[in-house]
Amino acid sequence: MRRAAPLLMFVGFLSGCSARPTASAQAAPDASEKQPNVILIVLDTLRAEQLSCYGYARQTSPNLDAFAAGATRYARALNASPWTLPSHASLFTGLYPFEHGAHSFPIETKIPKNAYPLDERHETLTEALAAEGYQTAAFVCNVGYLGPWTRMDQGFELYRCRSEYVEEQLPRVLEWVEREAKAPFFLFLNWMDTHRPYNTRPRPGFIDPPAPHERREQKPKLVQRLANTVMRDGQPAPEALRQRVVDQYDTAIANQDEQLGRLFDRLRALALFEDAVILVTSDHGEYFGEHFLVEHSKDVYQEALWAPLIIKGPGQREGAVDETLVSSVDLPDLILRRLPKPLASRLAPKFPYKAGQHALISENYYSRTKDLFNPRYGDRFKRVRTALFEWPYKYIRSSDGKHELYDLGADPREADNLFASQPERAAAMARRLEAFEASRPRASGQHKDESAPTPAELQELEALGYVGGAGDDGEEEAAPEEEPRRPKEPDRP
Repeated sequence: MRRAAPLLMFVGFLSGCSARPTASAQAAPDASEKQPNVILIVLDTLRAEQLSCYGYARQTSPNLDAFAAGATRYARALNASPWTLPSHASLFTGLYPFEHGAHSFPIETKIPKNAYPLDERHETLTEALAAEGYQTAAFVCNVGYLGPWTRMDQGFELYRCRSEYVEEQLPRVLEWVEREAKAPFFLFLNWMDTHRPYNTRPRPGFIDPPAPHERREQKPKLVQRLANTVMRDGQPAPEALRQRVVDQYDTAIANQDEQLGRLFDRLRALALFEDAVILVTSDHGEYFGEHFLVEHSKDVYQEALWAPLIIKGPGQREGAVDETLVSSVDLPDLILRRLPKPLASRLAPKFPYKAGQHALISENYYSRTKDLFNPRYGDRFKRVRTALFEWPYKYIRSSDGKHELYDLGADPREADNLFASQPERAAAMARRLEAFEASRPRASGQHKDESAPTPAELQELEALGYVGGAGDDGEEEAAPEEEPRRPKEPDRP
């Protein structure tokens, strides 16, 4: 991280979230350049295949669909990691987890956080834009793995971090946009409605008002019951239970989408929509029993990696679909392509990867504490998994020797492991993966965050499902089952 000037603003909220030093001694932009505002919206834990603009039959995302109709939708976008911290670190640095080092690590004793923060030596997109005169602000809802200890606030003048749903956050975002924002600005929004506990504010056509035992603070119980059945007991997901969880998740998508529409409407009213670069994506998806997995951060299958990615450039009104295989690490490049050429040329050397021109991989290092220390899971999550994509093939190298190979075109659900039947292809992809990693610098000198979490931080980590809480492995009281509603499955990358 590069620092050039004193701290501009302190905004303290939950868990010590605040602003960080950033560059105020900024380079004056060329008078001929019109630097557009840049708005990056990361919808935490959002599966691409649950969106109507990606083929889902249920209309979960009318506002995002309308946005996509005037933007470029990337049909084959993949996250560099299946969970929050390494994925966000990749999209801000343009580096893979093995390069930036902000990923989980193995542990011998149970601790709340087993992940490295982002090394300050890595320059972020935020810092690069700040040095070019951009005002920078972030409004973040994931206090567990985007809080100050992660150092994801590098380069932001304002970094507001608070655990809340977007309907609570958005008024403060709009207030900042209307009263404090000065062009050009870079605004980063992280929303958590589709992360456990899902925002299940009732919506017609999705779920009815919850029963007393499903009040807001108890919503994770259905997810935990599904996890217990699938991961603890090793049983296929009961369809009715799985569908009830999906109904909650889809409701959260629709609730979040409603607020996205509010944001876009206000930006239009303020004449800030048309000329901006606006990017909507997610940091990872979610499992609902596929591969005997529930939630995320556990493995590198498509349910957790396939990401929505929709970008509108300045003045863009026509929609387009791009089939290029792209990754989280390409986001700096994809944003720079939509900035004035002189500015993009100055910043491009800071970010090594260009979309469609490099090896595309996804990585997962072990898992969260709750998974590593659950005796019913054994050693399943005590491994490093790296996937290499050469469309339509996907090779998974596993540190426990359980390697996999899939043809995603013919087998999008990754049900038929071709590793044994196509050994030559698997071996060739393994060699190319090793050669690619050898060609790039690997992170070194990572240090663990040794600070004990505050009671509020620990409670938040438990609410997000990252550390074991009371009753996580227990039985929940029965709830009446509903008839399953199965939307048609879209084609998947």
